[in-house]
Parts: sequence; C-alpha cells; structure tokens
Amino acid sequence: MVNFQDPNVISQEIWAAVKLWHAFCGIFLWEFFTTLDFEWSVIRGNRPYRWTIWIYSLTRIATLILVILQIVQLNVYTPMNCQLWIIFGLIFAYFSLACASLLLMIRVIAIWKRNKIILALSTTVWITNVAFLIQGVVRMRSVWIPEEQSCRVSNSDTTKLNVIATFATDTMLLLMMLAGLLHLRLQGGGMFSLGNFLWKQGLIWFLLAAVAEVPPTVFLILNLNDPGSDSIGHRCNANVSLSDKLFL
Repeated sequence: MVNFQDPNVISQEIWAAVKLWHAFCGIFLWEFFTTLDFEWSVIRGNRPYRWTIWIYSLTRIATLILVILQIVQLNVYTPMNCQLWIIFGLIFAYFSLACASLLLMIRVIAIWKRNKIILALSTTVWITNVAFLIQGVVRMRSVWIPEEQSCRVSNSDTTKLNVIATFATDTMLLLMMLAGLLHLRLQGGGMFSLGNFLWKQGLIWFLLAAVAEVPPTVFLILNLNDPGSDSIGHRCNANVSLSDKLFL
C-alpha cells in the first residue's frame, strides 16, 4: 500500500501537480484569449449590453491574475514570503469562484422568472458559500520548503469546508436550474425536445462545472497529504471556464 506521507511520494505528487498546473494554465489562457471577441463585440455595440457582463469580465480577469501569480510562483526557486503569496492567490481564486457561482445563480433566477422563493434560496446559498470562502482565506497557511524549493500549503485540511460548500452550492443551483427547465417545459406543453432545450439553456456547462468540483472534494475528504489536497487553482480554472460558457 502506498504511504502518502512518504517524502518521496510527496515530492512526486508535487512534481505532477506542477505539470498539471501548467497544463490548466495553458488551457485557461487559450480559452481566455479565444473568447475576448465576446467582450469586444459588446464594447463595439455588436451585441446588446447587459449589466452581467461586468461579473463575467471580473470572473475572467481575477482568474487570469491568479494564473499569472501561480505561473510565477511555480517558477521561482528562491525563498519567498509564501504566506503573503498564498493570501493574494486565494483572494483572486475565491473571488473568481464566487463570481462564477454568481453567474450560475443569476441564470437560475432568470429561468425561474425571478420567483421570490428561488431568489431568496439561491441568494442565501451563495452568501453562505462566500462566507466559507472568506474563512478559507483567513485560515490558510503556506510555508517555504527548502528541500523542494517551493511553497507548500501546510494546512490544506482547513479548506475542506469551503470546498464542500462550493460543491454543495453548485449542486443546489444545478438542481434548481434543472427543476426550472423542467417546469418551463411542462408549461410549454412538452412540445419540444428536452435534450435540445437543456443544451440551449446551458445546463450541460452547468453540469460540467459541478462535476469539476468532485475530484478536489474527494481528495480533500481523504486528506492523503497536503500536495494531494491542494487543488484550488485546478478548481478555479475549470469552474470559471465552464461557468462562463453559460454567458456566451
């Protein structure tokens, strides 16, 4: 049986995580720059202006800053203030996650045509998630490991609550969105294809955004070691990229 606390195993996991992080950063940068025409078309007036464009843009910009910070951190091999670095990284990471969930919440409210009960429930769920994210920023600790020449989160188990909270938030919003779409279909007499309707309403992207939360949630619950549980950036990139597809 693998000893996940073995220094050699931890070193291998860190090396694999670095490569995975670079891959995710590359995917996000590709997605970011290939969809810039959306914002540009709004600026030029080719698309109708909606106030939610600001949330959409802030989500992408915050994630872009996180990606830049992470790339720099992964390629610095001299001692640094890891605690300050992790705080800045978490602020942008959790801000983008909160905005991504907000985009999902707005879509749910729109589908339910601003139903007061759905509005109150989804807002309460979102605010609770934000509270857990703030708690995660305050409690996270990171230290410099000379042997690894990198920063390492020393208490990744403290992020368990906010990871589970984000997963629960996206899952609840997903269920509310699905219920709303089924309600719309019933109101329409069920005369249209459910599959095509779900695709046009963006439920597939919503589902993928929720599924992207499953692996980090499982690893955090298992708590095998700190590198294995540290997946904030992966969650952020995947969640933001998929949630933004709802807006396009």
